[in-house]
Amino acid sequence: MRYFLLLAALGLLFGVATAAPLPADTAVLRINRLPADGLLLNKGWRYHAGDDPAWARPDFDDRGWDTLNPTRPRPGLPPAVRTGMSWLRLHFRPGDSLRQYHLLLQSTLLPGACEIYLNGQLVQRLGRLQADLTRVRPSGARRPSPIEVPGAGLADVVLAVRYAPWHSSLPLTRFIDQGPMLQLSMISSANHRQASAELAEASLLFYVAGGVAALLMLLHLAFFYFNPAQRANWYFTCYAGALAVAALLIYYGFYWNFGSPEAYMLCGFTVYSLLILSELWTVRALYALFGFRRGWVYTALWLSCGGLLTYQAFYPAGNGFFAFLGATVLATIEQLRLTGRALRQRQRGAWIIATGFGLSLLVVFGLVGLNTSGAPGGALTNALSFVLIYLPPALGISLFLAREFALDAELLQVKLGEVERLSAQTLAQEQDKQALLAAQNDTLEHQVAERTGELQRSLTELRATQAQLIQKEKMASLGELTAGIAHEIQNPLNFVNNFADVSAELMAELREALATSDTAEATALAEDVTQNLGKIHQHGQRAAGIVRGMLEHSRASTGERQPTDVNALADEYLRLAYQGLRAKDKTFNAALETDFAPGLPLVEAVAGDLGRVLLNLFSNAFYAVQQRQRAGEASYQPTVGVATRRVGNAVEVRVSDNGTGMPAAVQAKIFQPFFTTKPTGEGTGLGLSLSHDIIAQGHGGTLRVESQSGQGTTFFISLSLSA
Repeated sequence: MRYFLLLAALGLLFGVATAAPLPADTAVLRINRLPADGLLLNKGWRYHAGDDPAWARPDFDDRGWDTLNPTRPRPGLPPAVRTGMSWLRLHFRPGDSLRQYHLLLQSTLLPGACEIYLNGQLVQRLGRLQADLTRVRPSGARRPSPIEVPGAGLADVVLAVRYAPWHSSLPLTRFIDQGPMLQLSMISSANHRQASAELAEASLLFYVAGGVAALLMLLHLAFFYFNPAQRANWYFTCYAGALAVAALLIYYGFYWNFGSPEAYMLCGFTVYSLLILSELWTVRALYALFGFRRGWVYTALWLSCGGLLTYQAFYPAGNGFFAFLGATVLATIEQLRLTGRALRQRQRGAWIIATGFGLSLLVVFGLVGLNTSGAPGGALTNALSFVLIYLPPALGISLFLAREFALDAELLQVKLGEVERLSAQTLAQEQDKQALLAAQNDTLEHQVAERTGELQRSLTELRATQAQLIQKEKMASLGELTAGIAHEIQNPLNFVNNFADVSAELMAELREALATSDTAEATALAEDVTQNLGKIHQHGQRAAGIVRGMLEHSRASTGERQPTDVNALADEYLRLAYQGLRAKDKTFNAALETDFAPGLPLVEAVAGDLGRVLLNLFSNAFYAVQQRQRAGEASYQPTVGVATRRVGNAVEVRVSDNGTGMPAAVQAKIFQPFFTTKPTGEGTGLGLSLSHDIIAQGHGGTLRVESQSGQGTTFFISLSLSA
């Protein structure tokens, strides 16, 4: 009930007046007195369905027409008036007592279009009349310009109205169909000017109220921006924003003409909806301010308000007011319940909000008493009441939040003072500690210097040992390579020596044949010597090729990457590793399996470093199969293989063996420096670690292992072609 005033504020669009009682059979309505708020012309009217321009003439005889009160709700009027074109006529005469007044006729917003004739002259047209009723458009003016009435005491005045009904198609605007057919009020020009002035002042009050609400919205929006933890500021921002828009829409309704009745009704329904939302946001802000937990009551409140508003929107006689009234009553009850609960709990500052709601309720009760006493206020009184109803709760919540902010700031200042005191105390303690720490630091620095010297010596020894181990690993690899090279060169050298010995014997026989002048024998011996020399040259070139290839690899080990044939490099180092092991163990034999991908692209690599990695992997593979062979398996055949293939944008090299294999625990440590499974003195544990560094860091590739204990091991080298 405390927001009942809004209906009166928007209800100013419809003037309400009372006429002096007149005899029912009087043909001419005599007006001898004029109330201050105007005289509503609701008696003496006659009507007739149809359309004839002659019915506007003042001398037309309308005694055969039916009587009608056009101010009644339209559903109670005759069907002919509600569905078709019709005319209304009224005969009235202002009394001599009104001679001193300048009289006006004031019409209001109609649910149709009409033309008003005064003594046969067209004086006003409201809306657009058409023979086709579907094209009729009502007037959009909320308060059309008044019509001047001829001077008082003259002859009878004939008022004729040509009327065409209009029906709204929108659910929200069907309330207009329930309104009166026509409302014309007679008012003096002085009272009209006074009412217009009050209306302007009332509109200004709504404008000021909207501005104050907008300022509160911006203020609390800034509070929420700087302190998002206080959610009540956001809810109050929504409340003030809805209230500001509603007040400005009311101001717009006072000051401007609407384009159509739909716009007028939609504006009013929007105002009611915004006021309902403002009430709900107030409830939400109270929950946040007082720290109450929302429950089924809060949910039921939102559902009830939404249901009321939806029902009113589609109810034929609804304009939103009754939904607004019901929702306001529910929200007010919940607001009072929350405020009373906070007061009972003696929450800090709850009395401020209670005071704001109390002032609002006092205004509501005063307004109800004013209306029930029979002396309703004017537009200015209604607008002022609206401001006094809505602003006190808003200001109360704002003051509450401002007080909370001030108290929090004061508490922060107290805590800041405590922090400063504790900081000074801590600083003094820190100074004492600094003096103690300075003495301890001198002792620690001396101890650290001693320990650092010891660690430096240990680190130097460790680096020297590491360098020796790396050099040993390099020498071991070099020994493997040298043994392989020596074994490879030994075969062609044996051929050279053997053919040289045979050639020496043939030369001795050749000299004997020449001494005996055996030309045929000498020629045959010379051909044999020539063939032997060719064999010697062939195997000499083979040894030279081996040496030349190793020199090329040696020159390529400068650290610069060059296009490298991985297939050739893998094949060469496989055989060198095999010959190196056979040079140590003549009884060792193994099957060599190669699967080189044809047309494999060249890889940018350091051939010497890549060969060292392959040599290390091959040596480990031969070592693994040799160890499994020594275990004495009857059907075991040592096999070492190498395969290449292209995988996407990379070249992959697989080195596999069917040796002893490795368990998972060994695989996890296989690339760690100094980790080895060989007996002491046979390995340094750096081979695979250095190989991993060469592939991963030196070539940007990957080196990984897959192995099964007792089944064999496979190493995978992946080198990118993007370089």
